[in-house]
Amino acid sequence: MWLFRRGPLQRLFYLLLMVILVKVVGSQFLGKYGVYIVAVVGVVGLILILWGFFRRDPNEGVGVKLN
Repeated sequence: MWLFRRGPLQRLFYLLLMVILVKVVGSQFLGKYGVYIVAVVGVVGLILILWGFFRRDPNEGVGVKLN
């Protein structure tokens, strides 16, 4: 794939990506609302994990397979 090759364009792309990430992490918006962003992402992640856990088939892994 293009992203995993080691060429000058890819290195420039990754450098630009790192600069953007540093700018976003160091911004005042994230400093002000970072706790709330982390809390919301954590709650959404917990909901998704529990949703997948409770939507499993209750008969999964029970009984003897006859095939």
